[in-house]
Amino acid sequence: MKPFILFITRNYPPKVGGLENYSYNIIRQFEETCTVFKITLSRSRWHLFWFLPFCMVMAVWLCRKHPIRFIHLCDGLLAPVGLALKHLTDAQVTASVHGLDVTYPRAVYQMIVPRCLSRLDMIFCGSRHGLEQCLQRRIPREKCRVVPYGIDPAEFDLQPPDLSGLNDIEAQAGIDVKGRKILLTVGRLVPRKGVAWFVAQVMPRLDKDYRYIIAGGGPDFLTVQGLIQKHGLADRVALLGKVPNATRLRLLALADLFIMPNIRIPGDMEGFGIAALEAGSSGLPVIASNIEGLRDAIIDGVTGHLVEERNVQQYVDRIRHLQLDRETVRAVVNQKFNWPHIASLYHAFLFATSGASGT
Repeated sequence: MKPFILFITRNYPPKVGGLENYSYNIIRQFEETCTVFKITLSRSRWHLFWFLPFCMVMAVWLCRKHPIRFIHLCDGLLAPVGLALKHLTDAQVTASVHGLDVTYPRAVYQMIVPRCLSRLDMIFCGSRHGLEQCLQRRIPREKCRVVPYGIDPAEFDLQPPDLSGLNDIEAQAGIDVKGRKILLTVGRLVPRKGVAWFVAQVMPRLDKDYRYIIAGGGPDFLTVQGLIQKHGLADRVALLGKVPNATRLRLLALADLFIMPNIRIPGDMEGFGIAALEAGSSGLPVIASNIEGLRDAIIDGVTGHLVEERNVQQYVDRIRHLQLDRETVRAVVNQKFNWPHIASLYHAFLFATSGASGT
């Protein structure tokens, strides 16, 4: 008999983002081997005030109606709900943690959420750095498991864009890209992403043949825009803002290198770096700061290179001299991080001591 499992997530499509991607894919994988129930929120965070009590009531009702032995929370903020469900049901309650859901610096949050997480049955950390953050908050080591995030290789089985595609990108970016070396960053522009630092410190040091395309919006958008003008980089750096998925995929096929110049910001860690997997699955090598969850998203010397945070010369040297085979990058990322493999790790941990079978 297939095990019955309930997933609860406050981040689910059609909302777009890393946690939405994670929730959708992990649930989809379990649907192939388990009897799955799900309680999801697809609206903004302002709807949490009703969603949290609703999902608690709904979860209790489902557990009484069906033989649900496992409840999995898709992020740490839901831990208080999970702790209540441990007392109200007979299910094993587990949670995945990603970064800010553990490190959010408000005192009240830190008083409640880590304590609730420590009393659940198992915690899945997306990276070794996430594990470190849990241990610092006295979540027992024996309850923690490190399982990375996944990728759907079919989504990134891309062909290089034809001439018309290059023309479209040039028109949108406002810079010439044909015959140039293209650096790319895709993601939300927040201080910890380090894009402002990279524009101000690294781009002026690179040869004139390099072009840097930045796709994404966020609080740092105007800061980055101002730095482009300040350093006279308008003909070499394109700030596109938020782009549709088709454009994102085209950029991944076009670029030569993917750049993740993250910097440490207290209370706002990079839990993993899904963008590194998306780039790698596209065959695009990644150069990233050797900090936090990025250390688990990039296999140094194989799928990209990790360099010292804020080290301008290391970034310049790696960009100039990187020689990694795109097909090797693609093959390694797709083998190590495909979603069926990641789901099998979850299965092994969840069902190992329960007597349940995931097949």
